[in-house]
Amino acid sequence: MKNIHHFENEILILKADISKMLSLILESFNMSIKALEGNDKMLAKRVLDLDDKIDNLNRKIEEEVYQLIARYNPLAKELRYIITMIKFSNNLERIGDLSCNIAQKTFEFEELNEHAKLNENMLKMIGLSLEMLKEVFKAFNERNIELAIEIWKKDNIIDELEIENRKNILEDFKNGKYDERSIIPYVLIARDIERISDQVTNLCEEIVYIEKGEEILKYI
Repeated sequence: MKNIHHFENEILILKADISKMLSLILESFNMSIKALEGNDKMLAKRVLDLDDKIDNLNRKIEEEVYQLIARYNPLAKELRYIITMIKFSNNLERIGDLSCNIAQKTFEFEELNEHAKLNENMLKMIGLSLEMLKEVFKAFNERNIELAIEIWKKDNIIDELEIENRKNILEDFKNGKYDERSIIPYVLIARDIERISDQVTNLCEEIVYIEKGEEILKYI
């Protein structure tokens, strides 16, 4: 490959942008939960505003990848690595969208004249999904496929909690804890958290593919 030094420098810039996007996504998710729990409309607005920055960075990463391919015509291994970066970035962008969904519920609960009351299962889901997102940041930066595999396995716990959560919300609704207007936002919050964990597992799959060129299921 020609201009290998320049190519490697541009790869480093691309990785730095991915790391920046991961950091923004983690910030967005954290703020969305704090806004919801604290009925903080200003913080919820910050989450929605941050989404534009995340979207712009995603587009920048995509353009960097296209330019790398056009300028350097990378070979198979390098090409796989670069294209996977686009998929990684797109998965992060979707987590940002889901964080916005959660933040938006702050305004919906205000219209219902109530504060969000997250049950134990939802708090467990939030804690575990935040942990997964922090760990995937570490796995990416350290190119740690063993950690990526361990994070990937945790998604089953989130799935089970989400199913149990729907049952609990329905039971609480029958017992008068929720009225018919608020039950849907609670169900959707849990669904968005579960989808965030799904996107994290996609990130884990991309980390393994970047490093090994193989599907993660081979290592499960």
